[in-house]
Amino acid sequence: MKTTRKYSSNWIHKLETREHWLSYWHQIKLMEGHIEQKDSLVEIGIGSGFTSNYLRSKKVDVLTVDIDKEKSPDIVSDATNFKPDKNYDHFCAFEVFEHMDFDEMGSIIDNIKKNINKNIFISVPIFKKTPISLELKIKSFWKSITIAMPKTKIIDPHHHWELNYKDYSEKRLLNVFEQRDFHLKNKLSYLRWRYFHFNKIS
Repeated sequence: MKTTRKYSSNWIHKLETREHWLSYWHQIKLMEGHIEQKDSLVEIGIGSGFTSNYLRSKKVDVLTVDIDKEKSPDIVSDATNFKPDKNYDHFCAFEVFEHMDFDEMGSIIDNIKKNINKNIFISVPIFKKTPISLELKIKSFWKSITIAMPKTKIIDPHHHWELNYKDYSEKRLLNVFEQRDFHLKNKLSYLRWRYFHFNKIS
């Protein structure tokens, strides 16, 4: 029985926060030096379209795939059903895999691995303490204090899992790619996201 997909399009119509803009910067930073003009790339889960539009502005041939037709991807498809009809240099899926069962990630990589020649770039959310900001007035001065509160469950209703929640460890995630001949090349962390770059081993 297939898991019901949890996703939303509402946010793509709003102006984005500094935090979200910096998450885009980390996506591009992860790919910096590994993608060249005239390279080809498949992006699953296009979000606002920022990453694909930016790469296209740098003369990268991008094919976008998304389950949500409202986001206007090149191909409307569930990620687990998508199979490339030709070879591409790179593949990326930023903040996508947490919207499905963990095991479906392996199925997606199985479907694309023969057609991706070089690199895979992904990001997933990290399950961590939730910061709460308080504004306190001490005498005539205001002071901002951030307190990290324990997090006992996944808060985002669109997420099936997050990194380090229960048994969803980083090692388990890395094994999904290692077993399919994509080895970890680099990783970055920013706030509640972790970014991974995997390189295909011939």
